[in-house]
Amino acid sequence: MITKKEFNEITHSASRQGKDIHFSAGKFAPHSEWAVTITFWETSLLVTAIMEKDPDSDRDFMPLAIDFRESWYAAGKIGGGRFNKREWRPSDEAVLYCRLTDRPLRPMFPKGMVNDTVITISPLSLDGEISPGELSIIWSSAALLMAGIPFEWPVGACRIGYVDGEYITHMTDSQAKNAILDLHLAGKKGSINMIEAGANECDPEILKQAMKIGQTVIDEICDIQSAFLDLLTITPQTPTKNIYTPEMFDQAKGIMWDKLAKLQEVGEDKKQFDATYDELQDELATALADEVADADSAWTSSKVKGCFFALVKDFLRTHFLSTWVRVDGRSAEQIRQIYCEVNAIPRAHGTGFFWRWDTQVLSFLTLWGPSDAQLLDNMEYHDEEKRFIHHYKMPPFGNNEARMIRGTNRRETGHGRLAEKALLPMIPGKDEFPYTIRLVSEVLGSGGSTSMASVCGSTLAMLSGWVPMRAPVSGIAMGMMSNDDQQVILTDIKGTEDFIGDMDFKLTGTSNGITAIQMDTKLKGISVDKLLEMIDRSNSGRQEILDYMLLTIAEPAQEMSPYAPSIEVHKIKPEQVRTVIGPGWSMITKIIEKSWGSDVVNIDFEDDGSVYITAKDQAAGTKARSLIQEVLRVPTKGDKMTGKVTRTEAYGIFVEIQWGNVWLVHVKNLGQWFIEDASTLYKVGDAMDVEVMGMDKGKLQLKKAS
Repeated sequence: MITKKEFNEITHSASRQGKDIHFSAGKFAPHSEWAVTITFWETSLLVTAIMEKDPDSDRDFMPLAIDFRESWYAAGKIGGGRFNKREWRPSDEAVLYCRLTDRPLRPMFPKGMVNDTVITISPLSLDGEISPGELSIIWSSAALLMAGIPFEWPVGACRIGYVDGEYITHMTDSQAKNAILDLHLAGKKGSINMIEAGANECDPEILKQAMKIGQTVIDEICDIQSAFLDLLTITPQTPTKNIYTPEMFDQAKGIMWDKLAKLQEVGEDKKQFDATYDELQDELATALADEVADADSAWTSSKVKGCFFALVKDFLRTHFLSTWVRVDGRSAEQIRQIYCEVNAIPRAHGTGFFWRWDTQVLSFLTLWGPSDAQLLDNMEYHDEEKRFIHHYKMPPFGNNEARMIRGTNRRETGHGRLAEKALLPMIPGKDEFPYTIRLVSEVLGSGGSTSMASVCGSTLAMLSGWVPMRAPVSGIAMGMMSNDDQQVILTDIKGTEDFIGDMDFKLTGTSNGITAIQMDTKLKGISVDKLLEMIDRSNSGRQEILDYMLLTIAEPAQEMSPYAPSIEVHKIKPEQVRTVIGPGWSMITKIIEKSWGSDVVNIDFEDDGSVYITAKDQAAGTKARSLIQEVLRVPTKGDKMTGKVTRTEAYGIFVEIQWGNVWLVHVKNLGQWFIEDASTLYKVGDAMDVEVMGMDKGKLQLKKAS
């Protein structure tokens, strides 16, 4: 006899905005330490966290993997292509959720931990309103703590919006469509360690207030997590650590401290800095080689590397905080040298070259018609049209790396979307500028803040390519160096300062307001007050960069590149669209072929009768327009035209005129006094001149033209 399976499900609920957050554990995924299912509104995720018990103890980093697994069924969709209905490679949205979740969690693990840790996020239900992004952060934090994996504090997250003059906590996707500010925050109680925001020229004061509100929401979410965790019996896991001791640090410091001044001497040259870094690291490794080789010694090769990095970080921080002179000789607020150029490459529809010291980005603009818009079709979107696209590419040579290009990586996806988010609010609407716009930012040299250079280069490319932007956009990356007594903000950080610093704060905008923000930090969190100061400093530096860019080009070019296509927009009656397209697209295919072919001309329609003629050659566009007009022209009495005989009968001749329209010329209208069989006068394929006599019950009445 079968008996009912018994299990101990632990649940907890709390209210947010009149909706309950439900936590549940003990029901699903029994072989993980704990698995948590959490539901907010009707979005539900299953999250597990697993730590490798026997890792490679000599590695010098912690392999943290966030695996967001798309589930079409969660949105009630079958999805996929005609022949493949299985979820395959992750969409860009899934990749971005992984990055969003990783950033606030990573600083919370103990220093030196090397255990592989994998967080798997499986959407079970999506309501189309609550984004899984913030929920993934909250649920992952809870899953780590439930599993007993070393993790210092609960991490909360929220999405704050500013819509119609009001601040909205846990903003929905529908509300976000009309939002001036869409702000994603994460952190622990009392501080923030991750920011991701898109905005439509948002006033900095609105952003500041939203961050204050967001901190209160994060604090509340952390308390909700803690209340749930108190219901569980958690067994702490012991991590494997690979870290030097204070005594080892002091020993290495005694060997290398004075020699580290060489790093300060090389200053601005990134390649020279990297070479000097490697040289000094090898020198320390040589000095400690005997101890590394001694089986009884605590020294290992990985500890030498870790200790050397800590020494460099400590040395450069100490030097800056005591002298206020940076590695490259700049003051804290000084921006590096900049060079801007447009139209540097022939045949491109527009190019922008932005060079900030050793960071180089060359952005390419490509314009085409509405049919080239990207259709988003994944777990959350169904055939949603995207007519502005920005892609970021960083080939290995841009960072002096000897490796092959192996497809788009997560970093490229994230940086590309950040720049796209920064520029999107300034893109003209389809009614004003009907083109599909694609930008590709090629990173030719990486010396820090390539994503912000992509924003600047793309702005230059669009202005040079005649795109009527609402306003030019620039971006800047800020950093911070701190010790127990000081937290000093750095303007326009370079790669080295990102490497040894505490944070990377990126901000973009126009002269009128902010369009995007992204922040990562190596710290457990940063106070809201310090972030408000960061916003003011960022905005000032970003405006300085924008003013310099505008010296090269201040407004859209007066005319397009001769290699860019033209678009003519016309209106026809909605019921005429079917006539122009023809059965099985036969008519529109003929029109395009007679207008120099599909590689030159493309024609798109909308339900309201709008016709978009995209043509690489103006003459081809004009030809296509005239052919459409010819297809739709209604012949009037007295019109004469030449047709082709398609069929003959005793009672008359069938003649094709006007793009496949076939009409009968009755035997009595052939101009003969009397004939018994009209088919004796013409054969199929003959040309025949006809004249319109009029219309009778919707049928064209023709006679042989005299």
